[in-house]
Amino acid sequence: MKDLFQTYKPISEVLRNYISYYYFHSDKEENKETAFTYYPNYKNAFTIYKNSKMELFNESHSITTPSKCGYTYCYAQLMRKFGKAQIQSPFNKIGVVFQPLGINHFIRKNLSDLISSQISNTFNYFQEDIEKSLDKVYETDIIEEKVKLLDSYFENAFVGFKEEKLINAVQLIIAKESKYSVQSLADNLNINRKTLLRLFKKHLNCTVKEYIDLVQFRKAVDVYQNSDLKPSLTVLAYDMAYYDQSEFIHHFHKITGVNPKIFFHNLVSYGDKKTYWSPEK
Repeated sequence: MKDLFQTYKPISEVLRNYISYYYFHSDKEENKETAFTYYPNYKNAFTIYKNSKMELFNESHSITTPSKCGYTYCYAQLMRKFGKAQIQSPFNKIGVVFQPLGINHFIRKNLSDLISSQISNTFNYFQEDIEKSLDKVYETDIIEEKVKLLDSYFENAFVGFKEEKLINAVQLIIAKESKYSVQSLADNLNINRKTLLRLFKKHLNCTVKEYIDLVQFRKAVDVYQNSDLKPSLTVLAYDMAYYDQSEFIHHFHKITGVNPKIFFHNLVSYGDKKTYWSPEK
């Protein structure tokens, strides 16, 4: 069977405020390796494998192999640079891609208390009560039923998140066409700079500048990938509020490991919800 990748939004209108989409990625072919490079996003993913074991060789390289071990859970928080994944089939993988600060509405602890590395293959916060739902999800081949079951689980898991200053900060960063400095963002929110830094570290595990830079990067990727007439890199750099093309190239190379021209040439869209990977050739 060919490698299958499907994306679906939650059916629940309420959940769509916190979960951007689910993806279902599987391949039943024996002994086939799928390898790709993936890139940072301010929408972070909780990933579930059935009967596969994930090993991390460093913070940016994972290998997943078949194993009769039940469910394996992984969470990729705000990443500073690209990661590489190798997956040996057969595999059956579910991704829950959260909206910005989305996961914080389903956990009773600070995110910084649950995870410290950019990728965790031991993220077991949901493990205790999600498995009964997962058994049902994996029993059906009807995608709409899978989505309903996942919706039901997360509706019951919802606890809310009350840090309004941080919610407002993230919304402002994403909505702004130009680029905030840390101080200008703090001033706009009428909040102390140190308080703002503390909130980002506590609930997003990153600095304010790292988050601002990542949003700038991801906006540039989305604009380029979704343009029928691809803009030149000079125009893209200007439109995305980079100081000049040199800063643009440096920023992309730092995050992706290659220059922007090579990065965009190798980038492939999966599903229809802005999942972009570079498959190994």
